[in-house]
Amino acid sequence: MSKMTSGKTDRRWARAARTVLASTVTATVAMTLSIGASASAAPSPAVPCKAVSFPVTLEHSPQRQTIAGRLCGPRSTKVSILVPGYTYNSEYWDFGYRPETHSYARYAVARGQTVLLIDRLGTGRSSKPDALSLTLFEHAHTLHQVVQALRTGRVGPAFTKVAVVGHSLGAATAQTEASRYRDVDAVLLSDWLHTPWTGTFDVVFGTNLPASAVPWLASRPAGYNTTFAGIRASFYNLGNTDPRVVAHDENTRDTGTLAEAATIPLVTFNPAITQGITAPVLLAVGQYDSIFCGPLWPCDSARTVVDRERPNFTGTRDLTGYVLPNAGHNINLHRNSQEWFAVATRWVDDRLR
Repeated sequence: MSKMTSGKTDRRWARAARTVLASTVTATVAMTLSIGASASAAPSPAVPCKAVSFPVTLEHSPQRQTIAGRLCGPRSTKVSILVPGYTYNSEYWDFGYRPETHSYARYAVARGQTVLLIDRLGTGRSSKPDALSLTLFEHAHTLHQVVQALRTGRVGPAFTKVAVVGHSLGAATAQTEASRYRDVDAVLLSDWLHTPWTGTFDVVFGTNLPASAVPWLASRPAGYNTTFAGIRASFYNLGNTDPRVVAHDENTRDTGTLAEAATIPLVTFNPAITQGITAPVLLAVGQYDSIFCGPLWPCDSARTVVDRERPNFTGTRDLTGYVLPNAGHNINLHRNSQEWFAVATRWVDDRLR
């Protein structure tokens, strides 16, 4: 995709986003529930990290924002940026409950990799812009600024090899950045395909709880939402999940915005975005992901997933698939997550040689 074509496409996405956003805002009904206080999780103590921050600006606003992160692992010229999903922050990649099993960051660092865990704008310790301005495309724009900061040595060594590793909305952000800017060396997309199953609608309507209803999120600006109590269970195959993982997930949930939700379909159903990616791509999904897999779109094998998705990734010569058996949407947080971590870290090592 040429830069000129990409620019025209971006403007069409932006116009469509405003239309969808207007409908979403109109349809959103404010609701209030009383929910217990958050059990705040500490970073995994086994991961050597330093706090870093990245000054960024939105594409359509000059106001300075800050993306907070942690750079973890040995000094290196190679790095993976870990991008969390909708209503998640960097906790997803360094999970506080049983991190020896569920922390991707700990696993990767133990194998000699360097990772950058970030809180997307609007989450965690990062800035909280106006909700209507924080679209998925703005996330891609600010992620691009993080990539450039890493390459120019603004937070340590100048990284010559950069992979983006995204979960769910974080994967949508990663693929949009990789297509639009083409400045990363590998793209790992977990729990994000072009074929949403009907369970998607339950999840969408279950993420419209105003943040003001949750004590530890009450200070978020208007238009910030989170998941209703109990919805996060739908992100798991509960037969392969420790119930305490789901409870910890509930108690550390973060927020999303109306504008993010409105722009998600523009990425999910637009193959032109991923067709613009030229870097190697790994697609990883849980066998029973209730959002992207189902009777019409089974995820029973890596070959099934790759064959279905290949027309959406015509720009890359290196498309690989992986299916974590007996897992749901949050593949980091199932009992067998280490199987996925082994595949992912090995793939990153191979592509960043």
